[in-house]
Amino acid sequence: MSNHADENIRYERWVKKAIEDSAKQIYGAERYLKTVDEIYAKNRANKISLPPINDRIIHKIAIAFGSDKTFPLPYGDFGQGYVHVFDEEITSILLTELDTITDFTRYLTDKVQFLKRKHFSMPKESDFLAFYIQTGLDIDEKVDSIVSDGGLWDSYVESEEYAEWQNLLPQSHIWDYMINQLHNYHISKETTDERRNELEDAIRVINQEPRINRIELGGILDNAIQRKSSARMLRPLKGAKHCYVFMPLTSGNWEGKEKELELRCIVARMENPSVERVIGLGFGNNGSGQEVYDICAHYIPEMCEEFISQAKEVQDELGYFKNPTISHSKEYRKEDFKGFGLY
Repeated sequence: MSNHADENIRYERWVKKAIEDSAKQIYGAERYLKTVDEIYAKNRANKISLPPINDRIIHKIAIAFGSDKTFPLPYGDFGQGYVHVFDEEITSILLTELDTITDFTRYLTDKVQFLKRKHFSMPKESDFLAFYIQTGLDIDEKVDSIVSDGGLWDSYVESEEYAEWQNLLPQSHIWDYMINQLHNYHISKETTDERRNELEDAIRVINQEPRINRIELGGILDNAIQRKSSARMLRPLKGAKHCYVFMPLTSGNWEGKEKELELRCIVARMENPSVERVIGLGFGNNGSGQEVYDICAHYIPEMCEEFISQAKEVQDELGYFKNPTISHSKEYRKEDFKGFGLY
C-alpha cells in the first residue's frame, strides 16, 4: 500500500499493483492452460491429466491483499475476460461457506451471468453472497437494477435459516472424510500416474457432490453403517448421471469383497437405467483396527441386451438388490445421525 497523502492516488496505485498486474498474470496462466493436457501435482513428480480443452471451464480469480477496507474492489473484464477480485475477508468467507468445488464454481458462474443482465451495487462481496444464497438469483427479469447499502451478510448469519443450515452440516463431513481417506489409502509416492489417473476419475465424481448432496449422502452412509447393512444401493440424486453402492466391509464379506462390490455395481447399473456411471464404495476395517476403503467405478453409458442378461443372472443367483427398497434421503436426517465416529 502506498503511503501517499492523497487517498485517490493510494487507491489508484493499489489497483494497479494488486489487481491490474495480477489480471495480466492470470490471463497468461489461462493461455498456458489452453496449451497443455496435464499438469504436475503438488509433489512436482506426478502428473494429473486435464479434461479435454473444449470441456474446460477456467475461472479467473485475483486475491487482492493489503487494501484499505474502505477501498472498493474493481472487478470485471480487464481486457481478456472476466476476473473475480476478492480481498482477504471475502476469500475466507467464500471458502468457508462454499467449500466444495461445485458450490464455489457454480457461484462464480452464476454471478458472472447475473451481472451481465443487471446493474448491481453492494458495499461488499459478502452481501452479494448472502443475496445469492437466499434468492438463488431468481428474481423478476424485469428488474434491471439492484442496490443495497450493505449489512445483508451480517443479517444472514444471525438468521434462523443460517442456524438450521449449520445444524445439518456435521453429517455432510462424513463425505469429506471418506474422500480424504480414499485418497490417502490408495495413493502414495509409489503410485503410478496411470493408476493415479484411474482413481482420480472416480474420486473427482465423488468430490463434485455439492454440500447439499453431501448432507444427504453422509446421512445415508452413516445409517448404512449403524444398521449394519450388507449393502445399500442409492438412486441417483436429482440431475445426476451416476449412482452409488455402499458396502460396509466385515469379516463376513472380507474374502471376496472386491468381487462382490463390483458385481453389486453391475446390478445397480441395470436397476438405474438413467445413469451412466456407478461408483461402489466399500468401507470398514480389516479386523486388526486398520480402516479400509475400497472403490469400484464403472462407466457404462449404454446397456446392451447381453449386459442386462448377465446382470439379471448375477442378481438372481446371488440375490444382490433382488428386492431393493427405495429409500428417501430425508429418512436419514440428523435425528438418526450417529456421527460416523467423527463427533
